Amino acid sequence: MAVKISELYEDIDKKNMKLIAGKNGMQNLVKWVRVVENKDILVHLKDHVMTFITGISLEREEDLFELVKLIHENAGSGIIINIGPFIKEIPKEVIEFCDEYDFPLFQIPWHINLAEIMREFSYKITLSLQSTSELIGIFKNAIFFVNSLELYVPQLEKNDFNANWSYSVAVIEMLQEDGTKLIDKKKHSLLLKHIEDIVTYTHKRTIVFELDNKIVLIFANYDEKKIINIMETVKEKCIQLINKKERIYFCIGNKSQNIKSIAKSYRKALDVLKLQKGREYKDEITLYRKLGAYKLLLSIEDKETVNEYYQETIEDLFEYDKSNKTDYVLTLDTYLKCNGSLKEVASRLFYHRNTINYKLNKIQEILSCDLSEFNTRLTLSLALMLKKIM
Repeated sequence: MAVKISELYEDIDKKNMKLIAGKNGMQNLVKWVRVVENKDILVHLKDHVMTFITGISLEREEDLFELVKLIHENAGSGIIINIGPFIKEIPKEVIEFCDEYDFPLFQIPWHINLAEIMREFSYKITLSLQSTSELIGIFKNAIFFVNSLELYVPQLEKNDFNANWSYSVAVIEMLQEDGTKLIDKKKHSLLLKHIEDIVTYTHKRTIVFELDNKIVLIFANYDEKKIINIMETVKEKCIQLINKKERIYFCIGNKSQNIKSIAKSYRKALDVLKLQKGREYKDEITLYRKLGAYKLLLSIEDKETVNEYYQETIEDLFEYDKSNKTDYVLTLDTYLKCNGSLKEVASRLFYHRNTINYKLNKIQEILSCDLSEFNTRLTLSLALMLKKIM
């Protein structure tokens, strides 16, 4: 987890280090600190860097303005300028630029030891990264070693998390167009980075990590509305970064009563993911709590019985479609969802009512059933639902 500039600044002597401009950017994240004296080093600059400038390599006053702009463009977090023999004062245009772009600009006098400030900043950043790494390990242990409380409860509370808080788990998976292959590693890493940035900015009790090629978010002591709001922000950013043919799924498990049942929330999030992939519902935020009858079907552990039910009810129709390139499964599914309204089915599928009638008669023939009977419609509805989670 990165540290906000405001957190780094709070323990610094304000007489020696003064905020000159960009006060609205004090919540910017800092992951690194570095001295930057010319634009050549910018190729090695990583995101979220707090940069220090002494001016030793600047030949003209206007070079400082160009360097500040380039640092901002390269995703720098803020700038600390050493006022002394090389930069006697900060030009007005630099101050105006930093205010306009909410880019924090500080100045420190020449007699202050830059190395000492960089050491303090680095120490805080390192502590934050260590805490985040430890928390990720704690939550992974809580998910996979449910009964080994000694592996995670003491460490959890040491990191200011409460074992009796409620916990919710969200899972995000991104796939290529075919729905079977993962997106490339570079894009996956980029998405993970952006999600970490979004969450870290304002949500301290949310932990993000990668697990089994999926991105996992742990929400500690948040209500459902807040979780959805965070996920909406995450979704908006993710959609910007993938192309329209790629698939992304946002799945939220149930809320656990405490840390001991967080594994259940994770499993439920995976259940939602399985269902959404089966229904081909992508780009949607789906909560386990709102799955309705699917919650019961997903809880069935006897897979042999599920497969047997499928074979005895609807398999023949799937096989007929496959062999004859027809769309009878789609027609049946739409008919059941429309409560038997031929007019609505025809409208949704862009067929004439006579064509729908013909297809329904053919379906009844293939399945040897009577669609006018309630129990038949219920049986087939359940079979179609089960197919989506098989």
